[in-house]
Amino acid sequence: MKSTVQTQRWYGYFFIGLSVVALGLSGLLAMPLIDRALLLTTALTLLVYGLTYQPQLKRGWWRLLLVASLVVGVVDVALALTVAPVLLTALFSFALPFAFLSVLLGYLKRRVHA
Repeated sequence: MKSTVQTQRWYGYFFIGLSVVALGLSGLLAMPLIDRALLLTTALTLLVYGLTYQPQLKRGWWRLLLVASLVVGVVDVALALTVAPVLLTALFSFALPFAFLSVLLGYLKRRVHA
């Protein structure tokens, strides 16, 4: 029987795989720019969620994820302010993935190894 750590590691791989699928779909499908940005935000969130199941994460990788998340956040908010015809709806569509991403990055920070 598998241990809990092995099972959790496979959960992580599953979410990382979903992230790759979401990233691929955002590149292959023809969709509006605002939907593509939301799909990229979701892919990044799934990647971070999958990494929370891994036993270790180096500090450099965590910082890279943090910078990527901040860049995606700025791009998403700027996109919502300039492109979206319904500003409030567009901002709220990004609010849930960003809240989840920030909670996951904060949780992951506790598990970062030097």
